[in-house]
Parts: sequence; structure tokens; C-alpha cells
Amino acid sequence: MLALLTTPLTATVNAAAEQTAEQTVEVSISGVEDPLLNNIKGFLPLYGFDGEAAPSVSRLHYLHSKSEEKIREALTPYGYYRPLISTSLELDGDTWQAGYEVEPGDPIPLAELDIRLTGEAENDPAFIQALEESPLKVGKPLLHEDYEALKRTFQVLASGRGYFDAAMKESELRINLQDYEAAVVLHFDSGQRYFLGDVSFNQNKPWLSEDMLARYSDIEAGQPYLAEDLQQLQSDLSNTEYYSEVTLDASPDSADAGRIIPVGVNLTARNPTRYTFGAGYGTDTGARIKGGITGRRVNDSGHHYTVEALLAELKYGIAGEYVIPGADPRTDAWGLRGSLEDEHSDNQDYRAASIGGYFRHSDGLWMKTYSLDYRVERYEQTDGDETSSLLIPGIEWTRTFPGDMDERIYPTYGTMVRLSLRGASEEILSDTSFVQPQIDAKWIYSFANRTRLIARGSAGTTSVSDFDQLPTSLRFFTGGDTSVRGYEYSVIGPTDDDGDVVGGKHLLEAGLEYEVPFAEKWSVAAFYDAGDAFNDSPDYKTGAGLGLHWLSPIGPIRFDLGHAFDDPPGNKLRLHLTIGADL
Repeated sequence: MLALLTTPLTATVNAAAEQTAEQTVEVSISGVEDPLLNNIKGFLPLYGFDGEAAPSVSRLHYLHSKSEEKIREALTPYGYYRPLISTSLELDGDTWQAGYEVEPGDPIPLAELDIRLTGEAENDPAFIQALEESPLKVGKPLLHEDYEALKRTFQVLASGRGYFDAAMKESELRINLQDYEAAVVLHFDSGQRYFLGDVSFNQNKPWLSEDMLARYSDIEAGQPYLAEDLQQLQSDLSNTEYYSEVTLDASPDSADAGRIIPVGVNLTARNPTRYTFGAGYGTDTGARIKGGITGRRVNDSGHHYTVEALLAELKYGIAGEYVIPGADPRTDAWGLRGSLEDEHSDNQDYRAASIGGYFRHSDGLWMKTYSLDYRVERYEQTDGDETSSLLIPGIEWTRTFPGDMDERIYPTYGTMVRLSLRGASEEILSDTSFVQPQIDAKWIYSFANRTRLIARGSAGTTSVSDFDQLPTSLRFFTGGDTSVRGYEYSVIGPTDDDGDVVGGKHLLEAGLEYEVPFAEKWSVAAFYDAGDAFNDSPDYKTGAGLGLHWLSPIGPIRFDLGHAFDDPPGNKLRLHLTIGADL
């Protein structure tokens, strides 16, 4: 039996006969906090005039007269059905003071829970879990949102898991104000579940073989319908370089008498060739231009290639790779690669050629690369140029969060960890033996006020039989835009008798930065960096400074003014300019 409970209403109205143009409204609400307070503000008719010019006197009184009713409406979704409300409206000078004192009372308890799940979903683990996790429990306060959430969950699960004939037979909230208790009635009939049938691929032009396309699908004919399997298939094909558009046709209207739905995948091929070009500037590299070409499809087995060339003030080079999809093209790939590079900075002077191959596997958390490269490098030594040839097996594991490339440009939270190990042996086509493990990490954390804390670090070590035979590119240097700011590029490291930096066996460096936004796209930052490349024991070089950062359409641009505390080799003040994603 339902009953309505009324509470005394205290209203004090002291209004002027006429309103002047200067009159404003001031609304005060007491006795409640968020989320109740916010909901009352949304329902309260006069709150829209808070701090604004007052409406006409008659309109003002009319809106005020609706206040108690609206406050009650605002409290019921949170289970408060017995509030005590006092209202007042007075003219104080040129300000209408509207006051509302609210005592919400006790939330109404849930005394009865009548939830019935019928049909094949009765034994479906996903529905059973939804029932177990629902906060609707007898004896607990009633929240309308919990009731609505369970209804939505049933409907979403039914749609996503193939119960296309499902129907909500009964859904009702029953409020008994006399006994001050509530009941939830929710009867849901899922009907029978549908199944997925054979997957067929329809390409607008002959592009990939049926065998290759089938390796993107985990759907087995006759399996229970799962929307997430369809979404995964669409996502996996959309994320390739092969297709510009991927649409799926798996409507229950096409189901046969056995409720089996055939799956049609419609594929629109991309342009087979993609060209890239870019220009930029960094204080480490100077001005630079870069161009590349990607062949998205070499054959119907999905082979593809990339060639990229770089020309900068301090270095230039060209690199390319030919990629062969693995048994599962979503996670595995084989590659052949080669490069030519020349660096002629003050502290690194070398020319190198490399050719090799790799296998790359993604397990969902880590991108794992296993490689073998043959490298020939000619580099400058104190007593003349030296040439070293090395056959280098390597392992690199990288884990980056978030995984989406667009989200890595300027993440509010993010991490990157890279573990690498490479080496060579004099016994196998190499001029020296060495082993070199390294770890690099970066961590980004945002606070409630949108400020960010950015920490990064690197550590590496080398065990080598003949250090003179270790090429420049495999030695450790530090200093520059992305390492220890306040110092020029690669000026920190062991030196020869002439004072030239020749690189070291070991590396330790770390940096901490605090970034404060002051506009939508602009922020300032303070940073402190420390590090050293060394042979025996570290002699850390430190730098600190301030930065101005702009989130441009092409990614973050950072102007950092660093001061080195060790001079030489540092600078009293050095400007660092970098452009690129945070992760």
C-alpha cells in the first residue's frame, strides 16, 4: 500500500511591491552536500538566477513556490523520501535572498528484491556475474541509479551476447511511505541465444588472400554470438595499413532457422603507397628534413615495406625494412632491415652500414623484438680512424601505456619501460666481444589541478673485451635535449688526452620535471636532470632550468632553458628545443 507523507512548510515572504532594474537574486542552500547539493541546484527553479538580475516579482514568487516540490524531486533518486524543507524569500535592499534549508532524513531501505531472469541467459555467466555485482541488496538504502544500472546491464548484455529476442517483462520501483520501505521488481526474459556463422570477406579489389584474411579472425562457425568478437575483428583489420574502411554485416535479420547469423566483412583498400615528409629543428640535431615511402601491399600475403631518409645538420642517413606478417599477423611479424648513417657532431663522428633481420611479437603488454644485425662502422679515434665489424644479436622488450599512439602525444597518465640486451662475440664474425644491457623508463602523473609530474631514467652497462674496438654508436654518451639539459649534445662522457669525448662503458641518468598549465595549450615547467657516462665510477653532471611548453597541432613543442652546474662541459644557460610526443 502506498501512502504520501507531507511535512510542514515554513515560508517567509517579504517582497516589495515593485521591482527595480538593479534587483538581483542570491540563492543559498544549506543542510546538504554533494551529490545531493548539485542535484538540488539542477532542479531548483530559482538557482538559474543566482547572482543574476531578478525576473519580474510575479515570476520570482511563482518560481519560489515550486521550490519545495522540486527539492523533493531532486532527493528521491538518492532514496530520500522524508525530507524536512524550510524556504524563505526576502528582499534585502536590491537583493532577493532565497534561502532553502534541507534536512534529507534517512534514505529509504530496500525491503524486497524481486529479480527474475528467464530464458537461456539464466545460466549465462555474464548475467549471473551482473546479478552478483549489483549493489541492490535487501536492507541497503535504495539508489535509483543502482536499479537503472541493472536494467541497462541486462539490456546491454543481451544485445552484446546475442539474445536478440530479449524483453523486459516487468520493471518497477515500489515506494511505501507509510512503512517507509521500498521494493524492486525486475523480470527479464532473454529468450534464446543466436550464433555466429561463417565469415566471408568482400574486398572492393583483389588485395589480400582469403587465407591471409582468415588469420585476422578468431570467430568459429557455430560459436555463440559475441559482439566483442565482431568488434575485435573490425578493429584488427582497421588497424592495418591495408584497408581504409572496414564494415561488418552480422544482422540477426539474416539468421537462418537455427539462429545462425552469417558474418560479412566489407573491405575498402587503401592507396597502395603512402608518402611522408617532415621538417623540424632540435638543438641536438639542428635543422632537419625527413621523407619516407611506405608500400602498404607488395603481394596478397600482406608483405609491405618502409624506406625513410633523414638529412640534418649533424647527421644524415637512410633506413628501410621489409615486413612479412607472421602466423598471427595481429601480433607477429618477421622483418628484414638495413641502414646507412653518418653522424658528424663535435663528440660523435662515425659512418656505419647495417643489415639484418628480426622477429617481433606483441603479447598485449610487451612488444618483444628479437634481432640479428651485421654492422660495419668507421669511427674516429685519438690515433686515427678505426673500422669495426660486429654481428650483433639483440633483444628489446618495450611496454608503453597508453597503447594508442594518439593518446601518447600528451598523456595525463602514462608509463614507458624499455629493456634491451645486445652483444657480439669475437668467435662469430666480430672484431670484439661485448655484452650491453640497458633499461629506460618514463612515468607521467597528473594531479587534480592538471599539473603533471614527469620522471625518467636510464641505466646501461657494457662488458667488452677490447673497448677500442667498440664503435662510437655502441658507447654511452649523455647531455642534450632529452637527457641532461644545460649541456650540449653528448658532451658528457670519458675524454681522451686531447679532451675529446670518446664515450663510456656505463650510463646512469635521471630527470624530474613539474609542469603547470596556465592556458588551454600552454604550460610552464621546472626541471632537474643529472647523469654521467663513465668507465669506472660516475661523476654526475647536473642541470636545472625552466621551460615553456606548447601543445601544438603537430605535438608538444618544448622550449627549455637549462643551466649546467658543472662548467666545463656545461653551459651557464642553454636553450633546448624539442618537438615530439611525450611517450
